[in-house]
Amino acid sequence: MTLDESVYHNMHQDMRLDVDTMSYEELLGLEEQIGNVSAGLTEDTVRKNLKRRKYPSSAAYMTESCCICQEDYANGDDLGVLTCGHDFHASCVGRWLVLKNVCPICKKTGLST
Repeated sequence: MTLDESVYHNMHQDMRLDVDTMSYEELLGLEEQIGNVSAGLTEDTVRKNLKRRKYPSSAAYMTESCCICQEDYANGDDLGVLTCGHDFHASCVGRWLVLKNVCPICKKTGLST
């Protein structure tokens, strides 16, 4: 690091936050200042737009599992199908999409709204 880089680096030292040393109350205050940015969808949007199917839709399926909960699908399970074609337990992917609207496997947009 050159002298100029060192001066620039230290010039912003007082602007850095060390969240590891902050108290719970300080973290709550920081959250209020920053706000909450959600990358997910509302539960209502998920309920209206998530395509569903029953497992298995044909006898050609071998045993598969939901990559979110890691449980094997059982005959008759309600699956949610994302825009990319990947499917998961409907309840698992519903909770996932509220947090983040991307496929857990391929990272493409989960549901187009």
